[in-house]
Amino acid sequence: MTALALISGALFKEAETKIARASGKPFVVAKLKVAADNALDFWRIVAFSETAQAELLRLGEGDKLSAQGSLKLEIYSSKDGEQKLSRTLIADHVLALRPPPRARKPKVAPATAADGPAAPGPREPAPFDDAIPWGGPEQ
Repeated sequence: MTALALISGALFKEAETKIARASGKPFVVAKLKVAADNALDFWRIVAFSETAQAELLRLGEGDKLSAQGSLKLEIYSSKDGEQKLSRTLIADHVLALRPPPRARKPKVAPATAADGPAAPGPREPAPFDDAIPWGGPEQ
């Protein structure tokens, strides 16, 4: 039986690309910190999917994301002999919860009187023209 999970958190440190010993195929590993019940849980994220790998590698430390995939829980003994829980998610999908910053367009300096008449701004009405075009027969 496979348990699926969806987790959200922040990258603890940047993701790393590794190579599988047996197959020689690349995969990406990341560590995610997740706030749970007034504590922090750390999850290991492993991505074999190319799209999940690319998204993990695009994000940096502290970036928030959601990941969906197969859940793997294991109990291990820490250095001090305490039993602890290891949380691993084999990610099928990774979604950044905040888009990366976009490049800003440079601001244009306002026109001066020496440059000639200024064009109307986006909030200024166009100058009034009382010449009414008449398309019908003259009377």
